[in-house]
Amino acid sequence: MTLPLTDLHMDRATLFAALAIGVSLLRYATYFWALHKRTAKPHVFSWFNWGLVVAIGAVAQFKLGGGPSTWVLVVVASTCFLISGFALFVGEKNITRGDWIAFVGALAAIPVWLATESPFWAVVVLMSIDILTYYPTLRKCWMNPWSEPPFSAFWSGMRYFLAIFAVPEPAFQSLIYPVFLMAGDWGFLLYLIWRRFVLQRRALSPALTQGA
Repeated sequence: MTLPLTDLHMDRATLFAALAIGVSLLRYATYFWALHKRTAKPHVFSWFNWGLVVAIGAVAQFKLGGGPSTWVLVVVASTCFLISGFALFVGEKNITRGDWIAFVGALAAIPVWLATESPFWAVVVLMSIDILTYYPTLRKCWMNPWSEPPFSAFWSGMRYFLAIFAVPEPAFQSLIYPVFLMAGDWGFLLYLIWRRFVLQRRALSPALTQGA
């Protein structure tokens, strides 16, 4: 007995969605451990907006035929809200005017999303909001790249890589959002590594000069 092609697609999508959720739970386990060790300092604005944006993105992804990949986004959104709650107590305390502007700007863009009838353009608006949402964390990590764990960012991108294969009928409009999220997380990982390298090299330069 052979399964219909649509059932095979759904089975494959369900498998990869389960893998993506497993990786997501691993990602957050490492992050909560970093919170416990006080080596991570989440920015409440970024994490709250990520939760809000990804929750909205889950709705848009479902409408675009994202299938089980939507489950991954629901798990991510729920955990982002949880971390934003922790950030109120153990997160970044230095909140700048630029952070407020990015936070309010991201929230102000949400009515634009609500007014967008096309799910595809709604996702484009969400990606724009997500870029604004990154600003407070990028600014924080520019000064202290050790305030975010790189391995957590790696697992974060990996879950979206797996979520790509959790789309039953892959198409540009149903793949663009998870691909964007994957690129954002792995881009953030490279940013952390680069910024740590720059600051470490700068700290070693005076010692090397004196030694010479």
